[in-house]
Amino acid sequence: MLNNIMFDLNFTITNLTCEACVKVSSMTIRKLPGVTNVTVDIANGATHIQSDEPIHSSDVEQLLKEKGYNVTF
Repeated sequence: MLNNIMFDLNFTITNLTCEACVKVSSMTIRKLPGVTNVTVDIANGATHIQSDEPIHSSDVEQLLKEKGYNVTF
């Protein structure tokens, strides 16, 4: 951890269709190093990640794309 600094990343998952999608996408994001919190709103796909390490949008996009989700930053 870098001096208790938290990193945030906000984006939209554009093709969520059910609560299972929210669960799968959240669990997938939590696999990224340092992720401490993930919130996903099924109504509009708004997603917020908090991490104690820098988060790279390309890493998030690749992981979610592998699960069949589209991401907009």
